[in-house]
Amino acid sequence: MRAVTKIEFAEHIAYLLFLKLDHERANRQSKFAARPVAPSVDTWPHIVERGGEDLHGYLTRTMRTLGAPSPDNQRRTTASVLFHDAQPWNIDRMSELRQLITEEINPYHWAQVPHTELGQAFAQLLSDCYDDMLKKRETGQFLTPLPLLTVVAKALALTPDDRVIDPAGGIGSTLIAAHRQMASHGTKVDDSAIAGADIDPQMCRLATMNVLLNTRRLFAGIPPMQRSDSLSRKAVAIQRQDRDVAATVALCNPPFKSTDLAVDTTHRSDFWAKKADLPTNFLQHIAVTLPEDARAAVFVPDTVLFGKGAAAEVRLKLLHNCDVHTLLRLPTGIFRGTNSKANILFFTKPAPRPSGEAATRTLWVYDARTGNHRAGTVNPLTEDDLADFLSAYRPDDPDHSHRTPSRSFKPYAVADLLARPDTSLDLWADLGDDLQDLGSPRDIAASIVTELNSASSSFQAVVDALDSSM
Repeated sequence: MRAVTKIEFAEHIAYLLFLKLDHERANRQSKFAARPVAPSVDTWPHIVERGGEDLHGYLTRTMRTLGAPSPDNQRRTTASVLFHDAQPWNIDRMSELRQLITEEINPYHWAQVPHTELGQAFAQLLSDCYDDMLKKRETGQFLTPLPLLTVVAKALALTPDDRVIDPAGGIGSTLIAAHRQMASHGTKVDDSAIAGADIDPQMCRLATMNVLLNTRRLFAGIPPMQRSDSLSRKAVAIQRQDRDVAATVALCNPPFKSTDLAVDTTHRSDFWAKKADLPTNFLQHIAVTLPEDARAAVFVPDTVLFGKGAAAEVRLKLLHNCDVHTLLRLPTGIFRGTNSKANILFFTKPAPRPSGEAATRTLWVYDARTGNHRAGTVNPLTEDDLADFLSAYRPDDPDHSHRTPSRSFKPYAVADLLARPDTSLDLWADLGDDLQDLGSPRDIAASIVTELNSASSSFQAVVDALDSSM
């Protein structure tokens, strides 16, 4: 029998937790009870009492019902994303699935677990699937460190009034970081405040449950994720049941590489350049579709900063049409198991200037890379590592007029940028000459041999929390 992968295990935890929590909420005291999203209020008890082929058949039918498109049943729109194409484990492994149901899921009252603990445990479960994520090269999946996303959300100065989108949502980490920053203001965050999309149905399933557990969203509410090819659409909007909501912020770490065939964007008459690679296409997609006054933070590999052809054309248009005010050069090694060298471009979308002059005035470059290599779990990136960047960025200074140059933070006038060959943005501060630091051989070796904990062991933290609270 084929072994169950960590990512398949995580998916089934998502399915079972959704059904168990749905059952618990439907069986609360009458005034707190909610209508079940599952086919009936007895769906979970029927799952618990079955085994073997009977369990496989019942779960298959339940998943097919919940995963079907539901234009006439708005309560199931979120479930339709989570259970899209979902299937139980191979029928030969039903004894293991039944053991998971009866011993690890059914005995506990999951609705009593604080959502912060449950959400963090599920996010940890997904992080333990890192190796499986790296194998998904067809869609270019990898995990973005949450401390980094937290810092970016703070730099964007998000408030509950913002509407944040991620057109390449992955497992939903960007949306969770955005939601936490918005919620830190003490005001309720509306369900329409965050929305993401991804072309990979498995990522959409995992992201849906990840966001649900980390934001306490209703299972019968607006789906936080949708499965779609973002590059095929000309609009960037948050999908609601009644209307679309224009985004005020885009926070996106798109695929840097993919084994899929190049996306056909010939129909995108709004694009500045054709035949661009994936990260360049996502950058121009966000830039051309965001409404006026919207702001963005987009991850890009080094090649987008200095590549010729389509990349050069997009850089030129970006400087003219957007206020590209900050470039953060990230440490190497933060995306464990890859050789990606990443950066973040921060920009806003002002109204077009009648004079035709470039919207960008000054691009500030913060160098967090030189001499700073990360080796996965050995010395992972923390929020404290980027505290100086956040202080230099100054989220409280929206027009960036009070920034101060330093060895790590250097301004470049737009006239100088436009005069560079191919409008290259391969820019640095003044930290030193060693711009290709990859860390010591020992650090690199340590990052390779570090083993992940099993996915099931990370879930033990939740079980322990339950035991102590019951």
